[in-house]
Amino acid sequence: MERHPYRPGLSGIVASETEISQIQGSLTYRGYPIEELAREALFIEVAYLLLHGELPSHEQLADFQTLLIETGQLPQPVIAVIDSIPPHIEMMEVIRTGVSVLAHFDPQMEYGMFMSEFANAQYLLAMLPQLISYRYHQVNGSHGVRVNFHHSYAGSFWHMLKGDEPSQLEEEAFNAALITYADYGLAPSTFAARVVASTGSPLYSAVCSAVGSINGQLHCSSGIGVLDALQEALYSGNVEDWVCQEITKGKRVLGFESSHHKPKDPRSAVLKEYCSQLADALGLTEMEAAADTIEEIMAKVQKVHPRVEWHTSRLLHYLGFEPELFTPIFTVSRLVGWVAHIIEQSENNHLYQPSSRYVGMDTRKYKPLPLRS
Repeated sequence: MERHPYRPGLSGIVASETEISQIQGSLTYRGYPIEELAREALFIEVAYLLLHGELPSHEQLADFQTLLIETGQLPQPVIAVIDSIPPHIEMMEVIRTGVSVLAHFDPQMEYGMFMSEFANAQYLLAMLPQLISYRYHQVNGSHGVRVNFHHSYAGSFWHMLKGDEPSQLEEEAFNAALITYADYGLAPSTFAARVVASTGSPLYSAVCSAVGSINGQLHCSSGIGVLDALQEALYSGNVEDWVCQEITKGKRVLGFESSHHKPKDPRSAVLKEYCSQLADALGLTEMEAAADTIEEIMAKVQKVHPRVEWHTSRLLHYLGFEPELFTPIFTVSRLVGWVAHIIEQSENNHLYQPSSRYVGMDTRKYKPLPLRS
């Protein structure tokens, strides 16, 4: 047996120990099942849980909420930078730049050093939704909405983006979506954050690396392609024929796992329930029925489960969000998971330094330039 076996992408390698989340049949945050948290908790409670290890008391939650309220508005120099970015630049690229610039205006930075990672997290939780909503309204020529964290976090974020108040069901569904995306083990973006944190680099550098990673096509699908495929199935006039033809042609139906060996995503049941409720409430039952049909056929014929974006793309579509906002919304949610992992990494740090296997040329003799043909 090889002393150092090669595992492409570090597949199957246990790279860290964590107390934050566990994926084993179900998904738990600090021991709490995701199903219970999505139904019963507010996102801000879950953010506190991931960051501090326990659910907050009434007083702790009030203090956490007050800190968000008192953080204030997006700094004017950050706004100036966003204004200078051409309108065709994608939102995730703007977020990456914006997070980097926000580091220079975090009040927890003194003498070039950050004083508290928990405070950095609270600052980013307050600023990131503002940054996204400002850019969204700027590019679309609409009026921005003044921040107001007196609502729930989900309700405040909704108001910043849409300028109105969500219904109770809409707010609950949006809150559940934020909760289900807050952490998912050692996902690529989380691993990127931990690797950077392991070098002793500041939190903002680690978060920027995570933003860059989550923007990759193979990590966090925005759901745009999933939504397009579902609408194509609807427009075909016969959803069953459409999905069967896709399978016969050997095409991959977007939103589904590529292998039947992959287990069912534990977040799916929570999100599917809210999709069904929203579809009934908003009169969008035709799309939901089409999604159910495709899901049933894929399970029966291909024996594969839907990926999480199969549900989130519909849920955010039902809530009226533009596809360009899907990944930015997930980024706000995943921020708390990233910071929790960065803090955990810093408290028991081991520098990530895996080996590589050389497969290049054998040793060669250097030739002076005149002797090279």
